[in-house]
Amino acid sequence: MKVKRIQFDRYGEATEMYIGDYELPALKNNEVMVSVRVAAINPLDWKQRKGALKMIMPKQFPKGIGNDFAGIVEAIGEDVWNVRVGDEVFGTMDPKYPGAFAQMLITAAKQVTKKPAQISLSEAACLPIPCATAWAALFIKGNISKNSRVLVNGCMGTVGSMAVQLARSKGAFVAGTCAEKDMELARNSGLNAVYNYAANNQWKDIAPFDLVFDTSGFMQPGTGFSLLRPNGKFVDINPTPGRILRGLFSRKYKMTFATAGMKHLPEFAEIAGKEYIKVNIGKEIDFSDAINVITKIENGEKMNGRVVINI
Repeated sequence: MKVKRIQFDRYGEATEMYIGDYELPALKNNEVMVSVRVAAINPLDWKQRKGALKMIMPKQFPKGIGNDFAGIVEAIGEDVWNVRVGDEVFGTMDPKYPGAFAQMLITAAKQVTKKPAQISLSEAACLPIPCATAWAALFIKGNISKNSRVLVNGCMGTVGSMAVQLARSKGAFVAGTCAEKDMELARNSGLNAVYNYAANNQWKDIAPFDLVFDTSGFMQPGTGFSLLRPNGKFVDINPTPGRILRGLFSRKYKMTFATAGMKHLPEFAEIAGKEYIKVNIGKEIDFSDAINVITKIENGEKMNGRVVINI
């Protein structure tokens, strides 16, 4: 079956993307075929296209682009038990094989889960990578509970806002830092305390924390360490050689990535279904305009919320 998708023939800049024909491979026993209704744009999408993961991605071109999606199950493999044909689902692609910006896709059944009725397909498409990243930081690396105190640096970003909501859903005390212009919105998001990220000294007023989660990559590990309880953790999702080197000398420093939390997709669905997670969608665009908008976001244009592609 041939479908239209956004793809590229070599690693590089946004100009390498185009909408082309793609022949879907044969469905394997543990896979699902999904008719994509909505796909969400994430920074990982262009990082893959630029070659950031080329060491693990296969050599063949063209390659697809896009990871997070929501849609309707069209077919399932023999060993698939978690979804059925006709189900509304959301999920993500294996990072080695992106391709969610497409009319149809095939991915592992473990990478999808049923969409709760309480949220839209657009909202569901925005959940996988941000929620999985936040989950891995909070509950796998940070091991937080309802008695924990958490500081989210960059609390109004895509991952940061999910971290705030997931931590609050478990009853934790959550403080956040953000740009001054976003502080009023942050105060209305359920945070226990909000600070201007540029005012470092203010954060110390309510320290120490069990977890400092730096979603932005701008907090120095030393600053994070100073805000922690003796057994606290500083979790990083934007590692650089310098930060990693610093972390080698401290048991407080932890790195994590979305893949560590992706097996918890059904739990994201449950939490979203109970309305403990809200998604701020800033713009919905047509498939035909996707390359243009992806390029703008990649070049730094702000969209005041998540951007999703209607396919």
